[in-house]
Amino acid sequence: MAFWEDWGKDDCDCGWKKCLIWTAAIAGVGGLIVLLVFAFALVFPPKATADDAVLLRLALSPGSPPSNSTVSYNATVTLSLRNPNLYRGISYDPVAVAFSFNGTRFDESATVPAFYHRPRKTATFHVTVGGAGKPVPKLTAAGVAAFRAENETGRFEVEVRLDTVMQYKARKARCPLAVICPLQLQLVDPDVAATAFQRTKCTVLRAKKSGC
Repeated sequence: MAFWEDWGKDDCDCGWKKCLIWTAAIAGVGGLIVLLVFAFALVFPPKATADDAVLLRLALSPGSPPSNSTVSYNATVTLSLRNPNLYRGISYDPVAVAFSFNGTRFDESATVPAFYHRPRKTATFHVTVGGAGKPVPKLTAAGVAAFRAENETGRFEVEVRLDTVMQYKARKARCPLAVICPLQLQLVDPDVAATAFQRTKCTVLRAKKSGC
């Protein structure tokens, strides 16, 4: 009788071990399937930040009407794009860069060349713009008033916007993409140590279409 009782206990232990092994195996396979779904089936838009920025000059010569105003400026911005996807790289068309103040663009001269963005990698680029006596025909009276107020503090709210078209690896869809970075820029005296810039998260807008 004792023999049969011992045999039954060993058989039960063996059954539990097999159960645990199968449970672990199923969990591992399930985890692998989830990973493959994330890597191949789902795509995520890039993430963007403004890592550094220097404003050496921003001077407005108000006109009458305000649309006759001119602006002189010199600014440098360092921007980063991170591709969060595990498998899919991203191809970018040339990137147009625009600088705005109070909703009015004052520079659209900068571009970033087309490039390929590898998975899980960060692409960083520097943009420098400058101009003297440049017309701002879309400037409004509200914009002039905002400039005067911010000029008193030497701290300006400047928006940097990137526009391009991107395409995920192994997908046919071409996806318009916009990146908007609202910056707080302190006017810097070249002869004085620059004020530390606070890294800023940018808003990424992508087309709501299949494959994007």
